[in-house]
This record gives sequence, C-alpha cells and structure tokens, in this order.
Amino acid sequence: MRSISDELPLGEEELKEHRDLDWSLLRRLLSYLKPYRLRVAAAGILLVAVSALSVAGPFLVKMAIDRSLHGDGPLEQRLALLTSIAALYLAALLLTALFSFLQGLLLQEAGQRVMNDLRRELFRHVLAQDMAFFDREPVGRLMTRLTSDVEALNELFTSGVVTITMDLLTLLAIMSMMLWMDWRLALISFAVIPALFALSMVFRRRLRRAFRRVRLRVARINAFLQEHLSGLAVIQAFGQQERRLQRFGRLNDEHMQAHLETIAAFSIFFPAVEILSTCAVVLLLWAGSTMVATAAVSLGTLVAFVQYAQRFYRPISDLSEKFNILQGSMAAGERLFQLLDRQPTIFSPPDPVRIDRAEGRIEFDDVHFSYDGSNEVLRGVGFSVEAGERVALVGATGAGKTTIISLLTRFYEPTAGRILVDGVDLRRWDLRRLREQVAVVLQDPRLFSGSLEENLSLWREDFDPARLEEAIQRIGLQRLMEKLPHSDHSLGEGGERLSTGERQLVAFARALAHDPPILVLDEATASVDTATELRIQRAIEILLKGRTSLVIAHRLSTVRSVDRILVLHHGRLVEEGSHRELLARPDGIYRRLVEAQLRRNGTMRSDDGERTDPGKGTP
Repeated sequence: MRSISDELPLGEEELKEHRDLDWSLLRRLLSYLKPYRLRVAAAGILLVAVSALSVAGPFLVKMAIDRSLHGDGPLEQRLALLTSIAALYLAALLLTALFSFLQGLLLQEAGQRVMNDLRRELFRHVLAQDMAFFDREPVGRLMTRLTSDVEALNELFTSGVVTITMDLLTLLAIMSMMLWMDWRLALISFAVIPALFALSMVFRRRLRRAFRRVRLRVARINAFLQEHLSGLAVIQAFGQQERRLQRFGRLNDEHMQAHLETIAAFSIFFPAVEILSTCAVVLLLWAGSTMVATAAVSLGTLVAFVQYAQRFYRPISDLSEKFNILQGSMAAGERLFQLLDRQPTIFSPPDPVRIDRAEGRIEFDDVHFSYDGSNEVLRGVGFSVEAGERVALVGATGAGKTTIISLLTRFYEPTAGRILVDGVDLRRWDLRRLREQVAVVLQDPRLFSGSLEENLSLWREDFDPARLEEAIQRIGLQRLMEKLPHSDHSLGEGGERLSTGERQLVAFARALAHDPPILVLDEATASVDTATELRIQRAIEILLKGRTSLVIAHRLSTVRSVDRILVLHHGRLVEEGSHRELLARPDGIYRRLVEAQLRRNGTMRSDDGERTDPGKGTP
C-alpha cells in the first residue's frame, strides 16, 4: 500500500510553465527593499563604479602599448608614462576590489534584513489564518514556504538581480568602448552573438525543466521524511524499516537523476560558450592582424579588443544561468504571495463589543455546519448553558461533539444559525478577547519546547507567578517538577520528557492558570490512569466552582457528575437531561451508549453505589 508521499499530487505551480519574467511580481518583490533603500542606492552607485572600472584595464593596456612601448619620444619619458599607466591599472584593480566588497556587504545585509522581514510577515500571516485553511494546506507545504521558498528569494535580493544588472552594465560599457575604439573590430567581435544567443535559449529551456524536476523531487523527499519521521514508532513496531528505506532510496535516486540533468546541461553549455568565444577571438586576431599590418589600427587597439572580447562573452553566459536562477526565485515569490494574498475568513469586527470577562452563558441557536460545504456535521443544533453550569456532550464518534467546541472558540463559522456568549453573537466579539474567555483541554495535549512555566503561561511575560504556583499546587505537579532533568524545568520538544498522563496534567494546569470563565474538556481524562484521573476530578471540584464547563467524555465517571447531559446523534441534539433521567428512557440513545460501555467493562456502580449488571437492566 502506498503512502501519501509516494504519489504526491503536483501543485499548480509545478505543472505549469512559468512565464519568463513577471514584472509586476518582480516589482512587488523588490518593494521589500524600500526600508533599506539608502543601502541599496549606495550599492547601486558602487555597482556602476565597478562596471565602469571593469573597462579601464584593457584601455590602459592599449595606452601602454601604443604610447609607451611603441610610442615616440625619449626612453625615460616612455618609461615614466609606463609607470604611471601601471599605477593607474593597480589603482583600478584596488578600487574595483574595494567597491565590490562594499557593494556586496551592503546588498547582503539588505538581503538578509528582507529575508527576516518576509519570514516575520509570513509567520504572522499564517498565525492569523482560520482552521479551515490548515485543513486544506499540508503542514509540510507550509514549512517549505516559510523556509525553502524564503531562502530561494535570498538569491534574488543578494546576487540574482545584482549580478544580472552588473553583467548588463558591463556588456553595455564594453560594447560602447569597443565601438568607440574601432567599429570595424567591434562588429567582428559581435559576429558570434546570434549563435551564442541561440545556444543560451536552448540551455535555458533545458535547465528550466531540469530545475523544475529537482524542486519536485525535493518536495517529495521532504514530504516523505516528514510523514515517516513522525510515524517512526509505527514503522519500527511493524518492522517496515527496510521497505520504507527502499522507497526512500527510489525517491533519492530520482532526485539525484534530476540533479545530474542540470549538471549535464551545464557541462554542455559552458564548453560550447568557450568554443564560440574562442572562435570570435581567433576571427578577431585574424582580421585585426591584417589591419595592424596595414596600419588601419594600432597593435594596442588589437590587444585591447582581444581582452574586451574575452570579458564580453563571460557575462553573456552568466546572464543565461542567472536568468534561470532568477526564474526560480520568481516562482518561489509567486508561491509566497499566493499564501500572503489568502486572507482569513474569520476575524474581529471593526467595532467589537467590549466585555472584559464573560459571565459564561452559552447559547447555540439552530446551528448548522459543514466542513466541506456539502455534508452537514451539525443539523439545527440548539441548546443553552447557564453561567456556572456543567454540561456534558456525549454521542458516538462523528456525532459533532468536537465540532461544537471548534465553533464555540470560533475556529470555524456556522453555516447557518448563530452562537452567543452572554447574549452576544460570537461575530460581534473581539476574536482575541473571545478566546481568552474559553480554555480548552484536548485529549491529545499540545506542549511546546521550553520550561514548564512557559507552557503554563504561554510566554506571557506579565503572567502572575502566583497563578502559576496555584495551578501547579492544585493539579499536583510538584513531583513532576522534581523529576525534570534541568533546573529550568525544561519539558523537551513537544513535552517528550513527560508521559501521556503527565502531559495531560500540564495541559489542565495551563487551562486553570489562565482562569477562564468557560472551560472545555474534550476527552480530557481519556489518556490518564485512575489515580491521575482522581487528582483531576478533585481539582475540578475545587477550582471549577462558578465556571461554565462543557465536558466531552466517554467515561461515565466523568459525565455522571455534571448538571446536564446533551446527547448528539448524526449532528442533531436528540436527548437532554441528567444521567438518571436519560437512563430511565428505555429506548434512549444515551442508555444504549451506557449499556454498550457496561458490556465492555463487565459491571459498574450506579449513582447510589449499587452494583449494576447490564444483563438485568439499570436501576
């Protein structure tokens, strides 16, 4: 059976042929340089200076040959002139090195600052997205956007555009100098340009296809590694290391073959450029020697033209290579802007209701909801929970229990109907303030690398230490803190140093430390042992007084102590009442759920402590 990474669907950006250059996209990318325009302007001035100095060398060689070596006048004057020309040549080299260093330093700093700004903007934008966005976007793809694609733009800002600009300026300066010195030799030097241009076009198309295949293979390897490293325990438990290693080997070989295609393209292109440029120099020497013999041009002019010709063809070959790199950066930029242009559908209203702390009354008014727009998960659900009331949501898997919690925290919007907290529609609440009113403890708790205190306060520097200490004391995390290996109580990545039950306790302590008026327990005790569950139940009795609580649980020991139970079935609210009231309904769904659990567990005790046998009914 194939994994999802074996046959990855190609993204639209991988299937289509990219336009050669999208000037609007390029302008948008370069707009990120605006805060650093002084650095960029200084680098631009230095770039022009470097290009101008690049044509000084051959011209100084011409002067040395024509005026000093073959010139008229006393030997002492010609030697003095040669010394001056040599000093100028050395000064030009030193200035070129200095200006190139300063220009590179300025652009590299500006480029890294742009990368920093872009990563911040992307991460801020991703954090603002609604949960429906993450349902559609794989985490691996988002990771690629925030890392590899941003890094691909580094070439654009630090060398891509700069190198292309420098090559173009150098070509313009060399062509101008050659035409000024002798237009006949210049035309001879330009004779191979059409052939070189045709070769560059063929190379570009071939290299573009090869680079696209490399990007695709890299994406498949990244997806494969993410999937299999996260599921490594399953692979080892079922002894599938060799099979998955073979699959990775095939993906790795495909990636290597794609890279070899690029190497083959370069190995053909650059020798071909050398052959054409050599042909141009030979043609120049043949024609130039004839002109020197007839005194049509000076020897110094011919030597300068040979040097200019050697410098002229290298930027042309570099332009073709850099243009493909620029295309790769543009493709990365296009993918990043597709992400940045995706606006969240759930956001705070422009004039939210000002409520500092909710009383905790919850109302669902004929709520419908569908994740995909066609299959409804909730169908006309309506109920209310009074402030301080404890209500349990029960039902089979897929009944809509967790969806109700996601709608209450406004991770999703109802398809129809409305949800109110303290009589105010959720869409009128400030989104951040709303979520401060609700603390959710999930069955699979999410912890972060860092200390226990950071995981409880969630990095709030102004968090009251007394509240942290109270939560730790109430939940009984002192023993956990003593066994942590570091004095800073570091939990490790994802809480790896803790057991499943301990991670659940930390998540519960975090919810209590934030002191919400509404508490949601989504299977919060499903992953802990009996002793730990008793500790949580004691903490609930002490700390949840006066709070509104919604409890999703399959363990009857959890739901029997609540004030009211809501029974969901196929997205509808079908029963409502206390534990005893619902058990009294002979054909009720809740009674069937209880009896099914009793058959799994054998026997249990009812509310008044009597032994209950599923075969004899329930009192």
